[in-house]
Amino acid sequence: MKTVLVVDDELDIAEAVQAILEEEQFRVVICGNGREALEKLKDLQPSLAIIDVMMPVMNGYETIDAIHKDGSHHFPILVMSAIQPPRAKAEEQGWAGFLKKPFSLRDLVSSVNRLTSS
Repeated sequence: MKTVLVVDDELDIAEAVQAILEEEQFRVVICGNGREALEKLKDLQPSLAIIDVMMPVMNGYETIDAIHKDGSHHFPILVMSAIQPPRAKAEEQGWAGFLKKPFSLRDLVSSVNRLTSS
């Protein structure tokens, strides 16, 4: 079973994503901020991370930078946000995809299946 790490401070969104992806036979681990995600990654090797941009403690951009800096994790990152991030940021951080909130169930499942198909 493939594992998806969902990092979002909005618990209702994280739990909705979890419920949807568990129906699609994914194991889902939820974190409320970037620092918590980095802690979980010490014992977790996900197939994909879905990371919100705007979060307290450590935002999505900082979280992605920290994951890359660590160098021991190699998985695609799907960024989600209510605002359209700068294209330069996506290129700089090498995101595998972007979901604009609110997103459709179909877009979520399609993106996750595409990014975990390898």
